[in-house]
Amino acid sequence: MANQGAAQVGSSEPHGATGKKRHVARWVAVALAVIVLVCAVGFAVYVNDYYRASSGNEVYLASTTDLEVHRSEGIVAFGNPDASVGVIVYPGAKVAYDAYAPLARELAERGVFCAVVEVPFNIAFFDSNAASRVIELYPDIETWYVAGHSLGGVVASGWAADHVDELSGVVLLASYSTADLSQSGLSVLSLYGSEDEVLNRDAYEDALSNLPSDFEEGVIVGGNHAQFGNYGEQAGDGAAAISPKDQWEETADAIVSFAGIAG
Repeated sequence: MANQGAAQVGSSEPHGATGKKRHVARWVAVALAVIVLVCAVGFAVYVNDYYRASSGNEVYLASTTDLEVHRSEGIVAFGNPDASVGVIVYPGAKVAYDAYAPLARELAERGVFCAVVEVPFNIAFFDSNAASRVIELYPDIETWYVAGHSLGGVVASGWAADHVDELSGVVLLASYSTADLSQSGLSVLSLYGSEDEVLNRDAYEDALSNLPSDFEEGVIVGGNHAQFGNYGEQAGDGAAAISPKDQWEETADAIVSFAGIAG
């Protein structure tokens, strides 16, 4: 009986200590729940504060007798799906995908089939493989280029590095490639506006070594960062000296020339 009592004493724990542990555990659970809630609310606020397409942008999204607009889940495409050349556009960070409709129409009017992808939370990193869905959906396009604006260009170039056999080239709009494309065999066009004050020029210069030695670079004189899309002024950007339409037209002309298409 003495041994049994000793065993009971050895395995017991003061009631106060047990209660204290439970109290701490409850507070830890509450604290974690609060942290998760704050993070969730913060993320929701962040992703819902994005650049929407400018007023009147709907006109660029409408089909006409001369140009058809195709819609499917997460994709809006412009032009002839039997065209020989197609361009897939990834939007810039926190920019609505339909804000690139004017540029896409300019390309379509020049004979390029252009698809703009919608990405979760308007951040391309959340759907880096969106271009694959476009290529699968439009199998009759013979030659594909992938393009991206700002952060969208970083994502597009990363996707291109993993899908070299499916592409002819990459178009960077106020962007740069963090993936090594230098030996990829892909052609690369890099465009930015002379008044762009959003593009990180140091990062841009550092990333040039990731591009093929024969990459093409173009400066849209008077253009800025935001006017590759149609979403108004962007915080921290320089004032454009040309109209948005001029920038869309010059960008489309540069891409068509780069792709070797007769305008």
